[in-house]
Amino acid sequence: MTVVFAVRQLRSAQTANQTLVAIELLTRDRSSDEFTRAEDFVLNELASRHPPPGISVSALPVEARHHVVRLSLYYNGLGQMLAFEAVDPRLLMGTVSYRSRQAWRILEPYILAERAERGETYLSHFEHLVHTATHNPWATAVRKFDLKHFTSYPADLGMNDSATKAKSREHEIA
Repeated sequence: MTVVFAVRQLRSAQTANQTLVAIELLTRDRSSDEFTRAEDFVLNELASRHPPPGISVSALPVEARHHVVRLSLYYNGLGQMLAFEAVDPRLLMGTVSYRSRQAWRILEPYILAERAERGETYLSHFEHLVHTATHNPWATAVRKFDLKHFTSYPADLGMNDSATKAKSREHEIA
């Protein structure tokens, strides 16, 4: 019995440490100015400045490559934690699902060109993260969490549910 409890305690401690690392990556790195600049460049400028296809990550100019590597290694690291079950997947899907898919959509041709030169495993954990995010949509996970939300929102946001919209129309007519 002592061995069973010791193993459980060890696993619990490892999970706690890994969760702390994930939270550190998710908060500190993503909120840094460098990450924000890299993400902005990749999402808004990369494809127009250096249009694919055929350009590998390593063939990009230094500044562009720096931004691409910064962003892709961040998501690759999270994908490693996911692949090695070092963190609860719900934590990652809840925080990076949308953003990782956006980044992958832009970066995929550059990554595939790099894989053609280097090998098929280049940034494979990033792809694993995005694949998981794509096949486990956050909207589905939210329903499983039973997260609380307001029943109505300001009408100008266009987010009211149908019952609230009907009441809003009644007030407009009256």
